[in-house]
Amino acid sequence: MKNQVLKINKSQIQEEFNNLLNYISEKDYNAYLVGGAVRDLVLGDTPNDFDFVVDKNIDQFTKSIAKYLKCKRIKFSNHGLSTYRLVNMDAKIFIDVTEFESQDDGLINDLSKRDFTINSMAIKITKDKDFLNTIIDPFNGISDLKNKILRYTDRNKVLDDPLRLLRLVRLSSKLDLQIDPKTLNYFKKQSYLINEVSKERVRDELIEIFTLKKTYESVLLLKDTNLLTFVFPFIADTLGVEQLGFHDKDVFNHQVAALYYVEKLIDDEVFGKLDKNSYSHDKNIIPYIKLATFFHDIGKPITKKIVDDKITFISHEELGSRMASEYLIGMKFSLKSKNYITNLIRNHLRLGHLISLATEPSDKSLRKLERDCGEFLLELVYLDFADFLSTSVYNSENYIDHFNKLSKIYFRIKNISTDLEQKYANVIDGHQIMEIFGLNEGPEVGRVLNAIENELINSGNMTKAKALKLAENLLKK
Repeated sequence: MKNQVLKINKSQIQEEFNNLLNYISEKDYNAYLVGGAVRDLVLGDTPNDFDFVVDKNIDQFTKSIAKYLKCKRIKFSNHGLSTYRLVNMDAKIFIDVTEFESQDDGLINDLSKRDFTINSMAIKITKDKDFLNTIIDPFNGISDLKNKILRYTDRNKVLDDPLRLLRLVRLSSKLDLQIDPKTLNYFKKQSYLINEVSKERVRDELIEIFTLKKTYESVLLLKDTNLLTFVFPFIADTLGVEQLGFHDKDVFNHQVAALYYVEKLIDDEVFGKLDKNSYSHDKNIIPYIKLATFFHDIGKPITKKIVDDKITFISHEELGSRMASEYLIGMKFSLKSKNYITNLIRNHLRLGHLISLATEPSDKSLRKLERDCGEFLLELVYLDFADFLSTSVYNSENYIDHFNKLSKIYFRIKNISTDLEQKYANVIDGHQIMEIFGLNEGPEVGRVLNAIENELINSGNMTKAKALKLAENLLKK
């Protein structure tokens, strides 16, 4: 068995997992740390996921660890092998433990089934205080890490789980690795196998990819591996769709450029800081903003028309929003995620329209925009500016002019929003409507309140007397 000795710094490991390794080392299990955790230790990074393999007594081993970490045990079969997942949601602990056959090549056989050489290393957990320094590396993963190469471990086994097609893209981007040519060519030929993977697993892998930095490079790699056609078929349809006018890129490359800019603008907090950890099921808003940006012009190929030698894409934002909705539902995205992404797509032209007006936009138009987009206004600002920077009109003069106009509109809307909230709060509420008009709680009350709010948006002013008169007239109908 091929071993390499490295100096692993124990301080890289979180205290609770260091304690776990010490706990296991005191027992008599034939246990190994494997996979991404070993890779991260070799790289000098802090591991977030810990996977183990044992050659026997997996039931006893997992019961012992589950008790030690206060985890739940979930048993399932992984390629015919007994596997347990240990989960503690509160402590964010997720550990997989797999059993391997105890013959001489059992561990090597297990490692050969893993996706890439950099993930096919192991560390035997022993009572030796320096056990972390001995890396079992039968497939030269350490060498590939040093040379920044990503290659499959075993061509005949690597796509036993076709999700690894997407994992190739994610790991290449995350670790800044060059893909081995043989691996790339093989994955390109087998890209269709991604259709065999459940929608939920593909969705989760895509969210991981869109959470990474330099996502635009990842989507170009999706294109180069032929995966784009299968995971984003409507994006593949934008390839080669010319726009002309103030665009110097086809629709696909325009969206890739917008993806580059939206990430950079948000990172630089050009218009202010986004609360990145307040959204959706995985508590990170960033991948959803990026998805909306990458999807924002998907309606253009279908709506494209040539009129008087000019290309038009009338209502592409509405069609694109519906297309995205259908896709996101099919991919099992949450309702909240779907609504967020489709609302950004549907409204992505509105700020640009206001900026293009010959005169200052009216307060009424800004009140309507705040009503429709107030919950995601800052994201819409970032999307608008990224969209602008991705066109051929981008130069230093236009950059400053567009930035100043966009900033002015954004802060005007913020002030209007505060003013509307104060006025609306001081006019009337649902309880008063029910008491005055003898209504029970229900849709009628909501209808009245919406009418009052709309009138406030249209006129910019509202008194209690005016609100009551409006309610009275509405309820007579």
